[in-house]
Amino acid sequence: MNSFVIIAVLALFGLFVAQPKYGLYLTAACLPLIGWNFSFANFVVPVGDLVALLSLVAFITRLTIDALFLNKKIELRWPLFFPFFLFFIASLLSIAFSKHPDTSLYYFLRWPFFLYFAYIFAPANIIKTPKVLKTTVIIVFLSTMAVLLTGYASLFGQNWQDNFFRLKSLNIGGVFPFGENHNLIAEYLNIGAFFVLIFREFIKSKKGKRLTDIIFALTAVGIVMTFSRAGWITLFLQSLIYFFYRTQNNKKERLAMIIFSLAALVIISPLLWKMSVLQENNTSSTENRVLLTEISLEAFKNRPLVGYGNGEFVNLVSQNIRFTAKYGEPLDSHGMLQKLLAENGALGLGAWLFLLVYLARTAFLALKKYYPQLKWMLPFGLAAGGGLFFQFFNTSYFKGRVWLPIVLFLIAIRFSDELYDKKNKRSTHPAQS
Repeated sequence: MNSFVIIAVLALFGLFVAQPKYGLYLTAACLPLIGWNFSFANFVVPVGDLVALLSLVAFITRLTIDALFLNKKIELRWPLFFPFFLFFIASLLSIAFSKHPDTSLYYFLRWPFFLYFAYIFAPANIIKTPKVLKTTVIIVFLSTMAVLLTGYASLFGQNWQDNFFRLKSLNIGGVFPFGENHNLIAEYLNIGAFFVLIFREFIKSKKGKRLTDIIFALTAVGIVMTFSRAGWITLFLQSLIYFFYRTQNNKKERLAMIIFSLAALVIISPLLWKMSVLQENNTSSTENRVLLTEISLEAFKNRPLVGYGNGEFVNLVSQNIRFTAKYGEPLDSHGMLQKLLAENGALGLGAWLFLLVYLARTAFLALKKYYPQLKWMLPFGLAAGGGLFFQFFNTSYFKGRVWLPIVLFLIAIRFSDELYDKKNKRSTHPAQS
């Protein structure tokens, strides 16, 4: 078995060196696979990160070969470099003053540092044509369908009458490939739902568009059926922004959308009531999250400037007697702002907020410039923004499933800018064209 794995890895590595785009495609396909892990000695790595690492190393190898042996001119893109550079500086300062600098440094390298190079830098340089971008988008759409179908399949066999049922991940061969927690399913569907609408713009036929509309509706219902409050809030905001832009120049369409939304709420209200009744005896996670926030604020009071160091939030929770007595195992922060406040202090939080503002401004300007001429721009922005917004309530802040869609959106904007500039040059100099 070990020999087979080694041969498979070497074969993939060779393929990725020869064609880096295939490494990107497989990375995109593996985005939802965060519950399927490989173990190496004391290291446990999700299959998605393993593929992303292999793709990154292969891409760097290809760059080295091109530069040293083929004398090719290498031009690299560094998207979001300045915001991440500021956050990296803040992180290193936090690590320097941490009580556990070795483990804090490992966490920094394993998560935010690896995130930038594997899921931001490499894809931004591998995707050189709109065709590669389009193929990657289609693969993310297909991975969403895999999560959605297995989620609906999980409803079969559950007791709908007396138990708390919800759309969740399937156990396949003793493994929950998409994560065991229902929030992880909702998180990916909040991203993937709007990839369905991006995919819709690739289709020319009316039947195909109607089919994708149905798929989008089923995905939205799937998010509701996870009974993830974070999923509901995110979907609500995504839908609100989507309808606002879609209907801003059409009052009749806006009224129709409002009526449709109210009708949908009436239809699902009995289901929501039933679930609230079944959930009465379940322990709410609200108190849990409130206590985690209190731990974060207390840590910030003690070390307001640089925090306790990357990855230290779980240790802070383990030292809280109230939390361990009531909930047992310590948890990571269910919210990126609380985590950054405790681990990286005001410097880290400030750098991260700068990154969020930069991304929000970029999305707003792109929509202002290109929507509705480029209809896919709106769902692309909502897919990227939905995954990031979800991290105000969840723990995937440094994972590729959140950041690769953001990079794809930024690349789509870049291609649109390049196309727009070319058209302007042609209109300005018609004789030369």
